[in-house]
Amino acid sequence: MNLWLALIMAAFLAACATAPTGMGPAFDAALVEASSGGNPYAADDALSKLLENTSLSDDERVRALYARGSLRRQAGDDRKGAVEDFGAMLKLAPEHPLASNAREELAFAQTDVETIEAGLARPLNLSQWFNSMWVLGAHAEAAERYRKSGLSPSETELAKLVADGFVCDDKGGEAPVYTLGDMRPDLEHKHWCAPPDA
Repeated sequence: MNLWLALIMAAFLAACATAPTGMGPAFDAALVEASSGGNPYAADDALSKLLENTSLSDDERVRALYARGSLRRQAGDDRKGAVEDFGAMLKLAPEHPLASNAREELAFAQTDVETIEAGLARPLNLSQWFNSMWVLGAHAEAAERYRKSGLSPSETELAKLVADGFVCDDKGGEAPVYTLGDMRPDLEHKHWCAPPDA
């Protein structure tokens, strides 16, 4: 009797475990929209939301992981996240048509992570530390260190902080980004953004 019940339960669980059907054409539109905004940090957020969709087929999930991993390895400044995405993609579908590209990008991202982490063991100034942590994907930690330092980020660093939502214009901001030294035009009216839960 117990064997019969176990067989029924196994058949029931197998029926429930069918693969998701996917989003179909809506997925392609969502993938294009997520990747076409010009702001890599907003694109990362959009791709992350897309990956939260439990109805994605395996192929759709693989393609979204590849898109986010590639973004994170390049413009999105999150090499550790890229390593995770390519690893998850290759685990899910090691024979997918994108797998060879993913393996190549994974190797580049892993090399970047190893090189940057080795560099973090040396004495670094704030700007060097910020840029290393930012490229690894520790954006919040890097932004918070600048915020607490009282120093103003460089023009390039400020552009990243603005694009990723850590620095705002006057409205909705907290402490000013500029505190010491010569005032640069790009620092005018820039404030650290209030935390999302504030």
